[in-house]
Amino acid sequence: MKIGTNNKVWNYTKITVVLFAVFMVIFSGCIGEEQNETEQGNTINNSQGVNGTNNSQGASGGDYIYGTANVESIQIVTLESFPVQIQVIAEGYLPDGCTEINEIKNERDGNVFNINISTKRPRDAICTQALESFTETIPLEIRDLKAGNYTVNVNGVTESFELAIDNVPQEASGSMPPRQQVITEADSGTSISLENGSTFFLRLKENPTTGYSWELNLSQGLNNISGEYYPPEQPEGIGQPLVGAGGVRLWEIKAVSEGSQQVTGIYKRPWEKVTGEEENFTLNIEVV
Repeated sequence: MKIGTNNKVWNYTKITVVLFAVFMVIFSGCIGEEQNETEQGNTINNSQGVNGTNNSQGASGGDYIYGTANVESIQIVTLESFPVQIQVIAEGYLPDGCTEINEIKNERDGNVFNINISTKRPRDAICTQALESFTETIPLEIRDLKAGNYTVNVNGVTESFELAIDNVPQEASGSMPPRQQVITEADSGTSISLENGSTFFLRLKENPTTGYSWELNLSQGLNNISGEYYPPEQPEGIGQPLVGAGGVRLWEIKAVSEGSQQVTGIYKRPWEKVTGEEENFTLNIEVV
């Protein structure tokens, strides 16, 4: 009888131990899940914190985060025109597929051109984490500058160029007749006065490498004496035209009849129909 009782007690003890072991396994599993969830939550929070730190390199406002573009190199291109025109080609990269160029500010302080290229990125966007290259062509305002050496600074990358002579319109330097004028895009929509028999120059930016060109129309009292395209100066080692770096088209126009005359132009691809979205040029001329 005592042996039977001991067996019962032993069996009861084994069952209790097994149940306790099962309970501990289940309990430790629950704790493990809670721990994993806590760690996962911390990881997510930390990731968000890291991303927030990376994106806050620039100032934030509204739905965008603003920063400064990474510029790797710049190239200064001199156009064959008068007065001389200079463009800066800046190349660099953006940190991801959502970041884009926001604004290009161009200021001159003495003989230094300071250019700032800023970026913007949607605050909550999910983006491809791959570098995106960019190329920006930036014209410099060098009209009426004196001869000398000048420096260009684009987001910390610098290059220099030299003006061998004063960059003033030829009519101002005395190489053209006093009444001869140079008209540009800035004069569109204005009126000028011109003596019958005299001429003026019309200079408009043009980029044939993209297929666009100016279609010019003159009223009967005007004659187009000449028209020539001046491409950008090719950098050393580059034989093909620079895509995106346009030149200028220069016409010499002569007044042959008194009265109200007009020059109109439309900038488009010749094979495309007019949509109303094209760039236009208009100049009213009173020939006396």
